[in-house]
Amino acid sequence: MPMGTLKNTVYSMALPILGQRCLWHAQDPVGRVLHRRHVVGACVQRLEKGALTACYTVGFASLEGQPRPVQKDTVFRTASIAKMVTALLVMRLQTQGRLNVRQDISDLAGSRIRNPYCPEAPITLGMLLSHTAAMADSPAYFASFQEPVDLDALLKGRQAWLPAVPGLFFHYSNLGAGMVACLLEKHFGCNFEQLAQQELFAPLRVRATFDASALPEGAAADCYRVLPKALAYDAKKRRKEAVPMREANPQRHYLAAAGGLMITAPQLARLALLAWDGGRGFISEECLALMKQPIGRWPERQIPMGHGMGLLKLEDPRVCSRPVWGHQGFAYGAVNGVFFDREGNGFVQLNSGASEQRKGHLALVNRDLIHLLMKG
Repeated sequence: MPMGTLKNTVYSMALPILGQRCLWHAQDPVGRVLHRRHVVGACVQRLEKGALTACYTVGFASLEGQPRPVQKDTVFRTASIAKMVTALLVMRLQTQGRLNVRQDISDLAGSRIRNPYCPEAPITLGMLLSHTAAMADSPAYFASFQEPVDLDALLKGRQAWLPAVPGLFFHYSNLGAGMVACLLEKHFGCNFEQLAQQELFAPLRVRATFDASALPEGAAADCYRVLPKALAYDAKKRRKEAVPMREANPQRHYLAAAGGLMITAPQLARLALLAWDGGRGFISEECLALMKQPIGRWPERQIPMGHGMGLLKLEDPRVCSRPVWGHQGFAYGAVNGVFFDREGNGFVQLNSGASEQRKGHLALVNRDLIHLLMKG
């Protein structure tokens, strides 16, 4: 994906010529924004004053064979928005008194976990959620997408760590956030999917899963890169190859929490509202504050954003006149977003591929929708 001014410039010049052209047309304002950003297909669920209102669908969930249109019940892979939902699960467990984000992760794991550069400094669960654990995504981590690697093996490699004191330095880490699932499995003795269903999804009557094998056939959207044009995530194939999450596997389930959530836009909007107001005590005010209060900041300064435990906070009057919280998800060409303000206004946007252009860390498609739907 394009990162930095030069790469973004080259990407923007090549996209109209070499990129995937939209195979759909829409005249409404939301459709025009999505069309301008080369969205293959998307569902946008609007939030107004804490309620789900208009839901927009455009384009296609799959272009293979007979193109399949996006519907309101189309399931999307959320990518990193899964980290926000994992944080909600952790905060629910903390609200119940069963977990504490200040806990040393060694206590949860049952074995000592330390940064080899700072072996005396404890690492807490909250540091993993806020990307301040001084962890990095090593080449071995990315190789695990194709060939599974045990968590212990990844943590033993020095490339998984930064030469920094945990808790003092922000560095976005998929491995760090994803290993939360492994720690929960080790601590509670059940698999991450079961814990999420029992403690988060079922009580809220939200239909969602971290287990791709549990989806009905044909429910999920594919993902496409629009530049260069390619099918990057074949949902049918992934469902067939997915290993069912029937048992706890604390060595392997880090990928689920980092980006494996499967859900529709309206159902994800209900979780966004939980992150907004806590669901009338379902998550405590203290826990919501931990999620919303920035601990670290992205190094890119074009659009200033901070990160709490599972939520980013955007404070830039050029984008929106008031603070905005949420999360983004980038993977396999999809560019997803969840954003809301203090009044419960915002949107959920899930797509099957879009322009990956950013300004700073903020995707242009999400910036445009903030401007349009949140009167930025």
